[in-house]
Amino acid sequence: MKKIITLMIMLVLSAALFAGIPHPVFVEFEGTVDNFTAYLGTDNQTALTETSVGCGILVEPGSYQLIMVECGNFPEWEFADVLYILIDGQYTQVILGYDNVQALTGDDSVWYPGVPGGEVTQNGVFAAGWNLWSYNVDIGSRAVADVFLPMTYLTKVKSITQSYDPALDPNFNTLVNLVDGYGYWVQVSEADVLDLIGSALPLTTVIALDTGWNLAAFLPQEAEAPDYAFATLITAGSLTKVKSITESYDPALDPNFNTLEFMYPGNGYWVQLTEAASFTYPAPGTTRAMDTEAVEYIWTPVIYTNSTCAYASLEAEGQVAVFVNDECRGVTTINNGCVSLVINGTEAETATFMLYQNGQVTDLNTQIITAPGEDVFFDFTSDAPVSTKLMNAYPNPFNPVTTIAYQTSEAGNVNVSVYNVKGQKVAELANNHQEAGTHNVVWNAAGEASGIYFVKMTASGTEQIQKVILMK
Repeated sequence: MKKIITLMIMLVLSAALFAGIPHPVFVEFEGTVDNFTAYLGTDNQTALTETSVGCGILVEPGSYQLIMVECGNFPEWEFADVLYILIDGQYTQVILGYDNVQALTGDDSVWYPGVPGGEVTQNGVFAAGWNLWSYNVDIGSRAVADVFLPMTYLTKVKSITQSYDPALDPNFNTLVNLVDGYGYWVQVSEADVLDLIGSALPLTTVIALDTGWNLAAFLPQEAEAPDYAFATLITAGSLTKVKSITESYDPALDPNFNTLEFMYPGNGYWVQLTEAASFTYPAPGTTRAMDTEAVEYIWTPVIYTNSTCAYASLEAEGQVAVFVNDECRGVTTINNGCVSLVINGTEAETATFMLYQNGQVTDLNTQIITAPGEDVFFDFTSDAPVSTKLMNAYPNPFNPVTTIAYQTSEAGNVNVSVYNVKGQKVAELANNHQEAGTHNVVWNAAGEASGIYFVKMTASGTEQIQKVILMK
């Protein structure tokens, strides 16, 4: 393919030099291309110029097609202008430089639905509880009551300093209008949706960021890596951290600690600066997030409107979760020995950690004190459990299999049994001598009826009971 591109570039260069302003652009396209149009804009939201001339399609049979645009045929173009190429309801874009030749091939050739500058739809999906949200379309009225009117289960919207509650007297609502470029906390009592339709907000929208923590919107229409999206702030040395609800990025840390790999439309982000700055997002990059299979965590964290970033090293593989009073507050995958957790919580609390590895849950026997808005660096310990404890079954509710984890502080006989609401034993999962430590048993309830059951653990002279729900 490189030889073909080189040959074509040489041929086009000759023609372009003859034209006086050499600047051919090649874009790879898979499928059948009969015709296309190309336009020029001064940024990715600007109205398009007239259709270009001098364009062609270069075909490699059975493999790919190269679309060629001779920018020298435009009456006028400048550095950093955007070239748009449209085919059958989709488009791609090239940020023009002063190179004689530019080419987008392979993964760099990314196509988007619709037309640039046209109407776009932002699909908002909200999980029960708190969601960190933003908008990147022109929504017309910015009044909070108007924007969120279509939602059924909305309970609260918050900025850093203001709030809106649809159930309160309007005089109590200090958050009246949304501001372009800002992020917001949105709380719903049950899963809900909010679809917004309008023209895309321009990337020239200025976002004023203060010293310290800010809630910022993500304005691009496609995912970007935080090091690209915030490149100007990183270069200036003012960006210290970006956080989503469960992931974080810190330009000063080992990249293995950075769990926030891509930022996405519709999400809001915490952004921390060492000094105030006015910020705009860059023109879209040519490399996008590839489709990757999402990690399926065995724990689901409860979300609060503030969090602590916690970092440690752990020579293991698997998932690490953090708990406060048996409530999961964060979960992550160990990355090359690095553990990076966003621990949700609005006040300093004692947190503990669990490891999920090869189908087993293990207590990491480590405690830290959280510090919302700050970083905590800590070390995992390997001491034996200090208490005997029946931990939360997962999943719960379940169908028909659930895993029950427990820890014992000393060696001895352990009995784990399941009872129905009538007090009848329906399963005995363990009844033997076990060493001190963390253990798991699995209950397959395929032969039982849907309903409520009780798991009872007897060990170390104590008895503990947990309710589980079988839903078929």
